[in-house]
Amino acid sequence: MLLPAFLALTGCTAETESPQSSSSSEATPSRPSAVPSTTTSETPSPDEQAAQTAIETFEGLLQISDAASREPNARDWEPEIRRYAADPAALLTVQSVRDYGTLGLRQDGDSVVDLQVTGVDLSGPEGPTVRITGCYDSQSARTINVATGEVVPPGTPPHYVWDIAVVQFMAEPGEPWLVTRLEPLPDRPC
Repeated sequence: MLLPAFLALTGCTAETESPQSSSSSEATPSRPSAVPSTTTSETPSPDEQAAQTAIETFEGLLQISDAASREPNARDWEPEIRRYAADPAALLTVQSVRDYGTLGLRQDGDSVVDLQVTGVDLSGPEGPTVRITGCYDSQSARTINVATGEVVPPGTPPHYVWDIAVVQFMAEPGEPWLVTRLEPLPDRPC
């Protein structure tokens, strides 16, 4: 998908502390490694609930981003992207999809990212915040030149870290969790 390549060039940061990033795909869901699975009927803690919601939010963004990158000119993807992301991550994702369309590119396949929750701060200054580190597999999806059908090399290492933050916007209707930070760190292999 173009998003990783584009993000590698520009990066995406927020005014908050940098959370770790990750992604998942429709076909291959990410695997959160720091969120304990509950095999009993006990209720998850608020931290566990926040972590799971943040992962689901990121996975939703990744699925929309993958779909948009497969068909960047099919429609305006921004409203769907903004269901899962706030600026600056939303703006960067929207621009990435638009760039794919402008450059005559499309994605083939789904992005794969192994996720690990690295921090939960339910009293963060911008709202409850979950930090995630993702290990992105740059070979999981291919970028295709639509005119020639040729694969465009990713220009990044095969596996590298994504830094992600997901924040709950308490003042917004429905108090949504949105990805605010999505920064590839190609100099950090995983």
